[in-house]
Amino acid sequence: MRPCALCDYYDVGEAHRAAWSYRDAYREVDRISGLVSFEPDIVEVSLDGARLSAEPGQSVVPHGVDRGLDADEVGIR
Repeated sequence: MRPCALCDYYDVGEAHRAAWSYRDAYREVDRISGLVSFEPDIVEVSLDGARLSAEPGQSVVPHGVDRGLDADEVGIR
């Protein structure tokens, strides 16, 4: 069994945990290894002068340690 992939979180200016990255993602999603994802509900991101935004139908879903997991989600019984 492969160990859990570790996620690194980054602060951007005053924005706490505004970006995240997997140095060594799970094999099934290894193409995201080393890339950085920004939280669009926390920071604005621009690329080549254009502000990036979610595509139609996409939404931000809270996740990770800041999400407020309940006991069932973390496997405590």
